[in-house]
Amino acid sequence: MTTIDETLIEWQKENFNDVYHTMKEALKDVKEERDVVKQKYCANYFGVSVNTLKSWVHMGCPEIRLESGMVLYSKQAVRKWLLQYQK
Repeated sequence: MTTIDETLIEWQKENFNDVYHTMKEALKDVKEERDVVKQKYCANYFGVSVNTLKSWVHMGCPEIRLESGMVLYSKQAVRKWLLQYQK
C-alpha cells in the first residue's frame, strides 16, 4: 500500500519530467528557428560534418565572415545554394 507522501513524490517526479521534456523540446525549436548560426550548428542542421560544410564553401556555398574572424551561415542561403544542384 502506498502512502499519500509516496504518491505525491511520484506525481512530482512525473510532472518534473514532463516539464523538463517540454522545455528541452522548446529550446530545440528555438535553436532551429534561428537562421544565422555558427559553423557547427549549420553542419549539424544539414546532417553533415564541419569539413563537408567547409568543402561546400570552397564550391561556392555562401558564408558570413565577420571582421573578428567568426564564420556564420544563413541556413536559408545554404539551403538555396544546395537546391541549385537539385536534379
